[in-house]
Amino acid sequence: MKKTNIVLLALALMSQYSMAVCEVDRVTPEKGTEPTTLEVPAQVIRVDADAPVGTMIATYESNPSTLVSFINCVPDVSRYGKSVNGLADASQADRTFLTNIDGVVIKPRWSNTAAIGQFPSTAIVKEQRFNYPAGSKFITEYYKTKPRLSLKNPESPGDIVLPGGFIAYNWIEINDPSNYGQKLNIGQVTIISTPVCRIDGEKTVDFNTVSSSDIERGVTRPLDFSLTCATDYGDYTASASLTTQTPSADSKFIQVTDNAGNADRLKIRIDSSTGTHLLLDGSNGESKSSTDDIAAQFNWRATLLRDSATDLPASGQFNATAEIVLLVN
Repeated sequence: MKKTNIVLLALALMSQYSMAVCEVDRVTPEKGTEPTTLEVPAQVIRVDADAPVGTMIATYESNPSTLVSFINCVPDVSRYGKSVNGLADASQADRTFLTNIDGVVIKPRWSNTAAIGQFPSTAIVKEQRFNYPAGSKFITEYYKTKPRLSLKNPESPGDIVLPGGFIAYNWIEINDPSNYGQKLNIGQVTIISTPVCRIDGEKTVDFNTVSSSDIERGVTRPLDFSLTCATDYGDYTASASLTTQTPSADSKFIQVTDNAGNADRLKIRIDSSTGTHLLLDGSNGESKSSTDDIAAQFNWRATLLRDSATDLPASGQFNATAEIVLLVN
């Protein structure tokens, strides 16, 4: 009989604890609101293609919460925690989760206004009342985990990182989405990457020493340059055109200033890699396609010509300047 009494007492205590669970405070003067849904609206992440691995490429915060208060918790028995909904682990060590983009992960976090916690987590309630404070909020951070992303749509709104929906919640007593104190809904998150390019420096075309007979027939020199772009879209197209502050009236030539300051004795024509005469107003140009981190090479030609039918240029150095305008898609 004594053994039976002990078992019955234990059962009675278990029954007593099972009936005492945290519940929303709807009655006391310290009550808050009903469990609440917080939101992060739709976002477009913009990232440079050469951003290093580990870079946080975006962070967004939800609207702040009202006070949500629970009472009748059992100290040192009742539990609370944070969980995600519909997200798969990327790294348990880093508390990150996979997205639709290979190489981009999400790290949800939560602030109680005094400290920031990570997902998932579980802890023990220490008092009969448990509060989600007013002003608490969800935070979503996005990190790059690969040197290059595999994106397809460079135009707005870009590639989908995460569709809109319910992705995280704070629970009380039972880890279940229906048993939340706060939950987070996000709008659709997309990403657009910007190619990052480098050119091989300023170019100087040296015509060396030329004679009057040379400029009558034209002196041609190479004008080679290249552009190398990092891109998350696999390939890119570089377009080059030409402008100058000293064009001829028809924009076909660069006016040259001779050693005496004359700007009507010499001119320079620029031809593209295919022999197209490039206009100096940028209205035509040349396009080259290449792949990630492979140079797009341009092989232009600069030809020095006589401009005046009657006057020769002064002896000595001469100069002219133009700008190559590069656009990347």
